[in-house]
Amino acid sequence: MPVFAYIGKSRLGETLEGEVVAIDSKDAVRILRDRQVAVTGLRVKMTKEGTQGLWSFDTFASYPKNRDLVTMTLQCATMLNSGIPLLQCLEILATHSESRILQNIITQVHRDVESGHTFAEALSRHPKVFSHFYVNMVEVGEATGKLDAMLSRLGDHMERIATVKGRIVSALAYPLTLFVLACMVLMFMLVWIVPLFSHMFAEFDQALPWLTLLILNCGIFFETHLVSILMGTLILAVIMRQLYRTDRYRRVFDGWMLTVPVLGNVLKKSAIVQFTRTLGTLVGSGVSILDGLVIAGRVSGNTVIDQAIQRVHHQVREGSTISKPLAQNRIFPQLVAQMIAIGELTGSLDVMLGKIADLYEKEVDRAVSIMTSLFEPMVMVLIGLGIGLIVIAMYLPIFTMGSFIG
Repeated sequence: MPVFAYIGKSRLGETLEGEVVAIDSKDAVRILRDRQVAVTGLRVKMTKEGTQGLWSFDTFASYPKNRDLVTMTLQCATMLNSGIPLLQCLEILATHSESRILQNIITQVHRDVESGHTFAEALSRHPKVFSHFYVNMVEVGEATGKLDAMLSRLGDHMERIATVKGRIVSALAYPLTLFVLACMVLMFMLVWIVPLFSHMFAEFDQALPWLTLLILNCGIFFETHLVSILMGTLILAVIMRQLYRTDRYRRVFDGWMLTVPVLGNVLKKSAIVQFTRTLGTLVGSGVSILDGLVIAGRVSGNTVIDQAIQRVHHQVREGSTISKPLAQNRIFPQLVAQMIAIGELTGSLDVMLGKIADLYEKEVDRAVSIMTSLFEPMVMVLIGLGIGLIVIAMYLPIFTMGSFIG
């Protein structure tokens, strides 16, 4: 974060000089105004970390990484449990956080808390970083006087959810990487290798096999329109990204993802883990069922499942139990509804929701293993077929000519 050297006047007219850490010059002036300093001169001195981190990945990121947020939450819980005041905790976190983006945000939160806002109110001013679930948990912690325990519970929850997501990403990363590399190899062969054969085949005085002609035409097409294809792919990706941000198309995409064989099963079970884990954490922390359903639906990660949960919320608000509308919904397995019904009858809903989450975490692990075992050989087969097809097509005229000569 930048360090600004300033010259100013105090309320008594004294000349003051010093340094202040701020996001930008406007922020520096605002901080000094809060300290009752009238700024007469201001210049950037250096970054707080010197030149270190100039080319950090944080420079190009918009939001802090989830692991940085988890680390910050657990560190804050530990310091509060040790008796350190909240303002001092925030000051330490702003100084020692590895994420420069998170440093800036914590600095703003520290300033808001210092000016009289509650911790939850200060966090709610950054909704793209601190979710409604996060803010709600902090608010409950402040209301009950157990902010350290609530932050510790929140950090553990975020870590477990991130672990489930990480397993899915890791399972998809290898086959997707292979697929991208295979596409690059095939593109290279079509654009640079195939044309070499086309010049050689031009000297042949006989018709080429249809497979060879097909591959040659594909090579000519890609060679001629390579830039257009790359630009079109980039534009299509941008358009798809913008459409995904709209509610209508996101619902369509999320619904389609749930129907994809194998992958849809993994995503559905992962969403159930996030929903039950979040709702269990909220209910166990003292949040009402109605508020918990709204928040848990938002963090499920799928708009179709979120809508289903909101329908459950509507029926619960009218007097129904949670298990009844869940049992009528095709998205949620009957086992989930039955276990929740038992939790409602025994008065241990939060405990039962945690057990459901533990159960489906294991289901996610098994489903991910199955998905990985299926995807990897499929990608390898596609790579082999693609390269083998090109090789056969290029050597087929040579074999034909050899048999003709023989």
